[in-house]
Amino acid sequence: MKKSIYLVLILSLFFYCGPKQDRGERVIEDGIEVVINHREPYKIKGEPSNPTLEEEFKIDLQSDDIAEIGLTNISDFVVDSEGNLYFLNMRSNEELIFQFDRNGSFVDSFVRKGQGPGEIQFSYYLRINNQDEIMVADPMGRKLLILSKDGDVIRETRLGLDINGLFPLENGNYLIQKYLRGTDENIRQFNLILCSSELQEIKVLKKIENPVARPSSSRIKGIYSSFALHPNFVWCVSKQNIFVEERERGYEISVYDLEGNLRRKVRKEYTPINIPEEHKKKFLKEIESVAGEELRKKVYFPKHWPPFRYFFTDDNGRLFVMTYEKGKNLNEYEYDIFNANNVFVGRISLGNIQEIPLGELELDVKARNNRLYCLREKESGYKELVVYKMKWE
Repeated sequence: MKKSIYLVLILSLFFYCGPKQDRGERVIEDGIEVVINHREPYKIKGEPSNPTLEEEFKIDLQSDDIAEIGLTNISDFVVDSEGNLYFLNMRSNEELIFQFDRNGSFVDSFVRKGQGPGEIQFSYYLRINNQDEIMVADPMGRKLLILSKDGDVIRETRLGLDINGLFPLENGNYLIQKYLRGTDENIRQFNLILCSSELQEIKVLKKIENPVARPSSSRIKGIYSSFALHPNFVWCVSKQNIFVEERERGYEISVYDLEGNLRRKVRKEYTPINIPEEHKKKFLKEIESVAGEELRKKVYFPKHWPPFRYFFTDDNGRLFVMTYEKGKNLNEYEYDIFNANNVFVGRISLGNIQEIPLGELELDVKARNNRLYCLREKESGYKELVVYKMKWE
């Protein structure tokens, strides 16, 4: 009898204290589930986690053939359900959206720059909804243009002021990134807002404030994304979830459903990366050349980079988080891969980086139908889109 009791106790202890490879560690905080991941990936039986990349083709903006059609820059791009590609090029003097088929062959271009019906003045945001309709928001013209895959205008919708980005959700709602002018001229505020299909506000998911580099500023953090041109704001969307960064709390990401309800938080242990001296010297030199010594004196540098810098999802619910850890090759960085249950399962190394004044800018990456689309900068300074087949092991 005693032997049976001991056996039960030993087995219970083994199952309680043994490896939790299948689900990670989970706790409840304030009624919300928190998934806690450690530094090394979990090995989950029967689930592939490490993709190998097999290059299929490139669209190289340095190529004479590509330049001849007018695609000289890529402001943004989307991929439809069949793998067709659509590029936004605001530097074009004629059509602004360029369509390529799934094999990388040019098909057509459409949407002219202008203020008339079916035209846009300016945009950095190209999107696609679950009906494969192309969407381009024009904050200057205060309108949203919705196009068929062939470039025909389906409808135009009026937009409010100061909308910086717009993303369609699977349930018909929208996420809007909105710039708000505050009373303090040294602060920019950006809100991430969930809206209805009629673009009526439902709720604000996150607010973030950024200092503006002015002589009247008290201090300026020496990291590009909080210095000047765009908000230090990371979020993305899958078919079922909205992921929003919480970097002020560490390596933490909030997971909302499409109705804006907070369902889960994802945390991961990480090794802080020191900000290198080369970055500091370059930042100080360039800010002084642009804004003068007075502003240079107000720059300060934290000891470490933020826990992560960017993330995106694929159509299987995986989350790819770009870190500051150097990757396998020059100009590449490591991405942490989380499965659909937000468990850390693997890593991948990508080079979606563009050299800019005051540092680096992460360029867009998208994953769909086991293809990965990576926009990156060549040594020549030209951009190229590299399309890979992802094979999961």
